[in-house]
Amino acid sequence: MNRRDLFVLGAKVILAGFVGFIGLDFALGGNNTKRLVRFLKYEIKKASNNDGVNYKDSVFLIDRDNKIEALNAHCTHLGCIVKWHNDKKEFICPCHGSVYDAWGNRVSGPAPRGLYHLKYKVEPTEIVVDYINKMA
Repeated sequence: MNRRDLFVLGAKVILAGFVGFIGLDFALGGNNTKRLVRFLKYEIKKASNNDGVNYKDSVFLIDRDNKIEALNAHCTHLGCIVKWHNDKKEFICPCHGSVYDAWGNRVSGPAPRGLYHLKYKVEPTEIVVDYINKMA
């Protein structure tokens, strides 16, 4: 085997690995998994209860001050699920300590930005959130 053949073989192996990785990523849902998350209106806690923070399937739905926001619950640092701390009125990442305010804006920590805001639609009996899993 000469150098040229070795180079071509190496390029084929690298290309095959890349194609296999893309295929596996697609098969497993990839980094931008989309789905709908439904919050039934009668189950939604308002601001007087847990400061209006509701959680379901990696989505926080905030209902307070006559305003609704839907947030992706994944920390923008490395993708851990953040937790709502009602006593501090903050979202805190249990993995590396990133802190977000009550509307998902970054306060401190290694996270590069605030939590991702998600689109939602208000239906007669539910609020439907268009979830996308943007990892970090």
